[in-house]
Amino acid sequence: MASKIVNNQERFDWVEYPVQDNVRLEVYWRSDRGGHGPAASLYFHDDEVLRFDCFGGDEGHCHVNLKQTRGQRWYYPEGTVKENIKQSGFDLRKNYLFCILSHQDDRIRRLKIDPEKLEIAANQMENRLTEIAAQLNML
Repeated sequence: MASKIVNNQERFDWVEYPVQDNVRLEVYWRSDRGGHGPAASLYFHDDEVLRFDCFGGDEGHCHVNLKQTRGQRWYYPEGTVKENIKQSGFDLRKNYLFCILSHQDDRIRRLKIDPEKLEIAANQMENRLTEIAAQLNML
């Protein structure tokens, strides 16, 4: 698996899951001043619209429409990495539409996501995040 640098953050064991045209999900782990642990990013038209940072404790959080919100964090309830992963799966399945409807880019607001393809990607994300957490001894 590859590494990738995005916004000066190195993403380790990076894997990409295409969802449909102009929609992809990336799963990886990171260890930087922002936190340590499994993470995933949902992209619409190369814009990171959701990032899930499954760091556990009181550090698990997500980001919504990162460019618009300048990376502000929406924290998860205090919990385990496994609970953060479960919350991330829920947010991906249920809250992606908020990212579309609240986005400033017309191309993104016009996106129609195939729910069956999104469900497949959500399952892949949860499985890979769990594998990463096990590798990092975070379960």
